[in-house]
Amino acid sequence: LTFFFLSLIGFISCQSLRRFGIIGGNITLSPSSTVNFTEIIWKKGKDKVTEWNTNLEVKTYSLLGGRVHLDLKSGDLTIFNLTSSDEHEYEMKSADLTDSSKFNLTVLDPLPSPTLNCTLINEIIFVRCEVPQSYRRHRELLLCEWHCPFPQCEGSWELEAPVLNFTKEDDLSREVRCFVKNPESNRTSSMVLSTCVPGDNSRHRYALIAVPFVGIVFAVGMYTPLKNKSFQT
Repeated sequence: LTFFFLSLIGFISCQSLRRFGIIGGNITLSPSSTVNFTEIIWKKGKDKVTEWNTNLEVKTYSLLGGRVHLDLKSGDLTIFNLTSSDEHEYEMKSADLTDSSKFNLTVLDPLPSPTLNCTLINEIIFVRCEVPQSYRRHRELLLCEWHCPFPQCEGSWELEAPVLNFTKEDDLSREVRCFVKNPESNRTSSMVLSTCVPGDNSRHRYALIAVPFVGIVFAVGMYTPLKNKSFQT
């Protein structure tokens, strides 16, 4: 799965580098080479975003609503306050470079914390980890992983968190954690297993039953000598 993420941040094609941003965040796209530029043109698809040359001041077009900054020294294009509509292929061209630089920008929604829930069926505890359905876009880029001190959690990152199962004989005081991540961020949620069996006092019930039983035996034992003594009198 390491290769999975490497492929995501690598080349989509031989000419387009994939980049990721988060809605509301910023991203800087940098050309593959830096020279003393005399001309810079950035495009989103076929439309110009901004351009500059030694005979022209920086001209920014309304395509991104003025949310861009062009660094004339490095050629970097910074986009501020990203929106989902910013997703596209961006290209930087310059007469000072042999090749253009292309980027395929994917804008991700803010990643919510995963939701943990559990059910008790036939004395087996099933624990599930899910990313809220409100996170709709690019769910295919999510990876999940369990962390806990049980063999059930031994594994690697997967596209979907497997359902864990435990028995009441396991140490229910222990905690399980579910981690989720996308190429830009990660979140975690945790749960103590004992919360999956609320009101289960089976171990304590044995103790409560035992105490009255011992009391009865003790009372009978005390009564017998007293009874014998009364007969002797």
